[in-house]
Amino acid sequence: MIADGLVLAAVGVWAAMGVWVSVTDLRDAIIPRRVCWVGGGAVAALLAAAAGVAGDPLRLGWAAAAAASVGLVLEVVYRRWPGKIGFGDVRLIIVNSLLAGWWGLPWAWWALCAGALAEWPVAIAAIIRHGRTAQVRWAPGLVIGTAAIVTWQLWTQGPT
Repeated sequence: MIADGLVLAAVGVWAAMGVWVSVTDLRDAIIPRRVCWVGGGAVAALLAAAAGVAGDPLRLGWAAAAAASVGLVLEVVYRRWPGKIGFGDVRLIIVNSLLAGWWGLPWAWWALCAGALAEWPVAIAAIIRHGRTAQVRWAPGLVIGTAAIVTWQLWTQGPT
């Protein structure tokens, strides 16, 4: 029961961070570094505590591996095509992957796919309006996609 509460607290911290970065991205076209790292650190600490209480440290290892694998791929994408994705997006996706990865490595990738899918209508509209120079604010879609995956996992498998 305590471990469940810690996981739900991690989800709450992530949700608050997600709303903050989404609003900031829409308003100022930036995802604040400090908010992502502080929120991500809090999520990591809460998940670590949940893994310790539940006696399942491997679960935290899978969450960290999920965040690292997604982060590594996006780091390559960012370095290869710096104008296509911002590093704020990469930071946000790493935190999203850490949370979704709590339920297993594939869920981090599903969260990324769901986030991209959630943002496609906005991206397509921006490209139609502005052409190849369109700037898309990805944070809201990334947060919505991850929220959908996390909600699904909480409903079907529970917090721990």
